[in-house]
This record gives sequence, C-alpha cells and structure tokens, in this order.
Amino acid sequence: MKIMFICDTMGSGGAERVIATLSNGFVERGHDVSILMLSNEAKEPFYKLDNKIDLLYIENSKARFFKKAKLIRRVVKNNKPDIVISFLSYVCIYTWWALRHTKIPYIVSERNDPNHRGRLKQYLLNKSFKKASGCVFQTEDAMKWYKKIAKSKSAIIHNPVSLDFVPNDNKKTKKQILYVGRLNEQKNCSMLIDAFDIFSKKNNDYTLKMYGNGHMLDSLLKQVKDTGLEKCVSILPSSKTWQKDEYDSSVFVLSSRFEGMPNVLAEALSLGIPSVSTDCTIGGPRELKKIFPDLLILSKDNDSNSFAEAMERAISLDRQKPNVPECLQTEFIVNKWLDFIKEIKK
Repeated sequence: MKIMFICDTMGSGGAERVIATLSNGFVERGHDVSILMLSNEAKEPFYKLDNKIDLLYIENSKARFFKKAKLIRRVVKNNKPDIVISFLSYVCIYTWWALRHTKIPYIVSERNDPNHRGRLKQYLLNKSFKKASGCVFQTEDAMKWYKKIAKSKSAIIHNPVSLDFVPNDNKKTKKQILYVGRLNEQKNCSMLIDAFDIFSKKNNDYTLKMYGNGHMLDSLLKQVKDTGLEKCVSILPSSKTWQKDEYDSSVFVLSSRFEGMPNVLAEALSLGIPSVSTDCTIGGPRELKKIFPDLLILSKDNDSNSFAEAMERAISLDRQKPNVPECLQTEFIVNKWLDFIKEIKK
C-alpha cells in the first residue's frame, strides 16, 4: 500500500515524531511511504527516518493558499498514493482543499485543542473533518468535541512511545525538576518559572532544567534573572538525548495551557519519572493519568501556586521501573493505524 503523510515540516515537534515513528513502522511492514512537507522552513528531519521513505517538497512553499493547494494536489496525484494522512490544523485544511473532487481517500488528525483557535481557522478545519474519509483523535474528549462535525469513520489512537534510552542501573535520583518542550505561550513556561520560585522557597536544594527552543527564550531568561533564580534554573536548546541525560531527574513537569497528547510527558512517565502536568482541556494529560495513575499528578488550576503545590507532592512519589504500557507501544499503535487505514480503504 502507498501511504503519503502531509505535514508542515519534519522538525522536533511531537506531531513530527509521531509521523516519523508511524512511517518507519509502515515501511517495516512492507508499505511504500512518502512524506510531503509544506513549510518554507523544511529542513533535514529531526527524527531518524528509514532511507526507503521518500521526502517530498512543493515547488513554491511561499505561495498563497489556492496556488499552494494546487501544487499539493499536483504532487499527490503524481505520486498516486492509496491514502493520504494529514497532521496539524492548517495542513488538514490544505489537504481537504487540494483533494476536493478527487477519489483519493484521506485521513485528518486533530493534534491539539480546537478550543484555542480563531473562528475562521476552526471553521475551515471543521470542513476538512466533515469531508475527510476518516478522522483520528488522540483523546476521547477530542472525539466528543467533533462528534457532530466528523461524519465519517473515526478512531481514538494515542501517540506511540518509543524510549531512546532505557536505564538499567540504580543511579541516585538528582534533585532536579525537568521540562522538555517548546518555549512559547502554549507551554506556559513563565508560569512554570514562577511556580518553581515558590517551590524553591521550601526546597532550595532543587534545580529546574529546561530543554527547548522558541521565541520566548529571551523573555524567560530575563524572568529567571529578575527573580534571582540564575543559579538554580538553566534553559538549554532542544535535545535528542534528554532521556539518557536526565532520566534520573526527580520530577518531570508540563505546564501547558492546552495540549493534544503530549509525547514528552508520556515518555517521562514510561521512564518511571514522577510527573506533574496542568489538567489541560481536550484531556491528553488526563488520558495519561488513567494509564499512569500512581505516577502523574494533575494540577487542576493553571496557576503558579497550584503547580508549586503539585510539585511539592510529586517529590514524595516513588520512581518506577521504566515500562511502556502495551497501549502506547509502537507496534500496537502502528497496527491500530493500519487497521483503521484498511477500514477506510474498504
């Protein structure tokens, strides 16, 4: 079967990691996979891809909407895929428009919280879900949100978790709070730093280490300086090896205002690290709480005092042995996607 993914770019984001994992899994099972990238910032993939996967680009990534959709349509038709899968909101919109009046089936996938989009963008995205051959959601809450919109076949499929490193020693846990993710408004890192400031008043032997890139880097560095936390808070660039380097952290934190299904949180929990997350709408962390009930604490209120209190509780939790539950294992998720694709193809 020829499967084509359409995405923004194959950078370091969570959606890109899922695409890379699924693509590699599909190729291992003998399928022909291509990935079409739309962004004018398309670069070499951040995550490792099988060399059998065909990376495609459109001729003019800076083209306006209708021109760009026409270019996408041309690439898709030239490659003759059996099915197209699109991730991320604006990509789903382009896919819907580009494949109108064709017989090419396509699947759209909601990867974030539809409550936090502008009206026009969500209206167009609703159109793409209504017309799609199939819809994939990461959480039950997301599927409920689209219940009256997505008329075609739908499925809930979590993100696969693949640990790059599995510790096999009893290394002593270091008194460190760990954050991994983008540095933007959605991730709410400013609140995290404020929460750590409160937390450190009682726990001054702990440090906060943050890995990530984003346009808020300078303002966050200034906040660290202004609050006098320079000696105990460090902000480092995105890392491919954070699991190996930081698996012995005391607590993993996710301070997001909203989320889909956060990969890094699932990975930290699978490593056995006690974790704290805001209880985001659309329920990604809430779904993970069902899977890791004794390891994840949800901060009900998205404010620094509640989050600091949750971190206080988390440092008393026991670490667990690394374990990826079956429902998050790559083989299980890849097979679930393939079963859904076959159902759509019928």
